[in-house]
Parts: sequence; structure tokens; C-alpha cells
Amino acid sequence: MRVLFVSHMATRSGAPLLLLWLLRWLMAQKRGIEPAVVLLSDGPLRPDFEALAPTEAWSRPLFQPLRERVAARLGRGRAGSPAELLEAAVQRHRPELIYLNTLVLGQHLRGLAADPARPACLSHVHELETTLATMSSPEAVARQLSVSSVVVACAEGVKQSLHIHHGLPLQRCTVIPGFVPFSAPGPGQPAPEPPQAEPALEPLDAALAAGTFVFGFAGQAITRKGFDLFPLLVKECERVFAGQPFLAVWLGASPGQEQVMMARRDLELLGLQHRVLLLPPMPSAIGVIGRFAVHGLLSREDPYPLVALEAAASAVPTICFEGGGGIVDFVADGCGLAVPYLDLAAFAAGLHRLSTDPDSRRRLGERSRARVWRESGIDDVAPRLLASMERAVAAGPHHG
Repeated sequence: MRVLFVSHMATRSGAPLLLLWLLRWLMAQKRGIEPAVVLLSDGPLRPDFEALAPTEAWSRPLFQPLRERVAARLGRGRAGSPAELLEAAVQRHRPELIYLNTLVLGQHLRGLAADPARPACLSHVHELETTLATMSSPEAVARQLSVSSVVVACAEGVKQSLHIHHGLPLQRCTVIPGFVPFSAPGPGQPAPEPPQAEPALEPLDAALAAGTFVFGFAGQAITRKGFDLFPLLVKECERVFAGQPFLAVWLGASPGQEQVMMARRDLELLGLQHRVLLLPPMPSAIGVIGRFAVHGLLSREDPYPLVALEAAASAVPTICFEGGGGIVDFVADGCGLAVPYLDLAAFAAGLHRLSTDPDSRRRLGERSRARVWRESGIDDVAPRLLASMERAVAAGPHHG
């Protein structure tokens, strides 16, 4: 099966990582897939995709020579837009299936939607409504759904949101959860945890060696992920912990990002910089998350965050906000704690309670690990995605 995999970006974040892991699994399993990849925004994962399949990435140069600008306008040479890059890849690779890895690609699909001879399409949806509203538009979402023979949602809440906000019939959507890139270890084997020796992690390891309670977050330093709440939570923790040492870690805080610089200033003015470690994005998150005693999610909206599954695979429980997304159902099953939405005092109190009750923390972690191995190992989830791909090809192009 010739498949063109399309990702909206190539960052080390949930949806692109899941696509990369799925592609690795398909290649390792030799399932007869002839892949090609289009990344509609360049990023650090591009070399990983290039190691698996022919890969093209859109990157707009700061200064483009006049000859190239003219050639692009005339339809020759370098593609003049992500949409043109995608259309050229479809023409070149002649895929039987286009795997659209998020639902924010509709703006680039006008040419594809207008082609009655287009290949079958599968849309793998990782977004709830606020993300769709900020990264796409109702018209673009409708366009992408109209060309999709099969729609896969990463969580039941995503499926219901598509039905409520975009009128997608429930029977057109299949729920297949996110996954970790390995399966349950055999008896007596530890969970996979890539070794991670980074100078940036030395303060974290020093805190652990001193017996400090370490909790952490992992994700982009953006408002949707609640990064703006991070200094305020640390302030609450300083009050609630009442002298008990703790270290709050955020993995994914790029040093040059405006939000990160503002957070550093806030923490300095609050006199709390010694309680915090801001880490840049790293090739493997699980080696860092596995060091935490508790993993936190300050997300205002997060459909089914991969980092919570990575924490669970390391027997690290998660604390999150009620109403924050699909992971609430996960933690409600005895795999963590959910506190009232945006209640930072309750969040800090939950962290403190877990810091003083290691037995409860261990039980929550063990239950979360058991659930991940039961539901979210790649050898269990990837075959379901492959079956959805085959079903899309068998159904042919959708003309909705």
C-alpha cells in the first residue's frame, strides 16, 4: 500500500511523535507499506522521518532569490506554499492513501478536495474545539472531513466534540487512543527508559539525590498547556509545602521563547527561581518524566496527552484539572488526581498530599502503569491504526 503521511509540523510534540512511532512500527513489522512523508512545517523530527521514508518539509527561507520567487509564481521549481508542496507530493508518489495526521490541514486541501480522482484519505484527529478554532477554521475543518473516508479520534471526548461542533456522524468516527512507543515488558523486565545523560539534568539529579520532592510538567510553553499558570502554582506550592523542599520542573521550555523569558522574570520577582528547573525540549521525554515523583498537567485543554501516558509507563501518577481533556477519565480510574479547573490551591494541595504519602503515590503509579500496558502499548494500538488505513483504501475516496 502506497501511503503519503502528512504532518502539520515536525516538532517533538504529541501528534508528530505518534506519527513517527507508527511509521517506525510499520517499517519494522514489514506490513507492505510504501511510505512517503510531507511535513508542512519543518522541525527537529525531520531527520527521524527521513531515516524511514522519502520526506519533504516546508520551510520558508527568510530571503528567497528573485529567480526562485518567479519560478514559484510560474509553478516551477520550489513549491510556493505548503499546499503546493503537498499537491506536488501527491502527483509524484501517487499514493493509494493520504494519512492526514491532524485535523488542522484543511487549509492546504483545496486542490485535493477539488480533484474527483483523489486518493482515499484518513484523518487522525488529536484536537479539541479550542485548538481547531485557533489553528484552523470551520470551513477548513469541514473540507478535511469531507475528503476523509475514515476519521480516527484519539479520545472519546474528541469524537463527541466533532459530532457536536462539526456535525460528524458518530458512526463515521473510530476512537483509537494514543500510545507509547513500546509494549508491556516481559515478566521481571523493567519498563523501557532511554538513558539520558544531559548537563541540563544535573540540578534535577542533584535534587533527587538530596531527597527533594520533584514534580514536573512536559509540553510546549504555551497558554493551552497552562504554562502561564506555572509560576503561580509554584507560588501556591511555596505556601502549602511550608518549608518542605520541592523542585518544580518544566520540560519543553525553549530559552528564547517570550513566554519562558516572562516566566523566569516572574519567578525571580517572586523569589522562587530556586524552586524551579526550566528545561528545553529534549529528544526523549520519558527519561526525564520517569525521574518525577508526580507528573502534572496544567493544560486548559488537552485531548489525550502523550506525556501522561509516558509518565504512567514509568509508574508516575498524573495530577490534572477537571475539564482539561480526555486524560481526566484516565486519572479518575485510580491513576492520579483531578482537581477543580484552574484551582491552583487545590493543585498544590494535591501535590503536597502525594509528597507526604508515598504509599498512595506508589499505588496510583502502579495502577497507571498497568492501564497503559493494558490499553496503550504500540503493539496493541498500531494494528488498529493499520486496519483503519486498510479500511480507508477499501472504501475509496469520500465525497462528502
